[in-house]
Amino acid sequence: MELTLTARGQFTFNKSLMKHLGVSAGEKISIRKLPDGKIEIQAKKNKMSARSLLTTLRSTVETDAKLSIEEMGDEIARCYAEAGMKGLE
Repeated sequence: MELTLTARGQFTFNKSLMKHLGVSAGEKISIRKLPDGKIEIQAKKNKMSARSLLTTLRSTVETDAKLSIEEMGDEIARCYAEAGMKGLE
């Protein structure tokens, strides 16, 4: 994947890269300098926000669905996994 530097010194990440990082507009990423001019980019947040989780749940579960506690837990874990998290905190 290639990014182009604008005249204003900015890069624009496409949606697939933002989804891979688990970030959306306005959220922060961290960049670490590595040897030989390389960098490492990582989502700065440690866990999905409650708002993001709720939005994801609403988009994946029917509004009139009845879920057990176990099914809710499974759905929450799936949402975290999709966001690139390593588990619930």
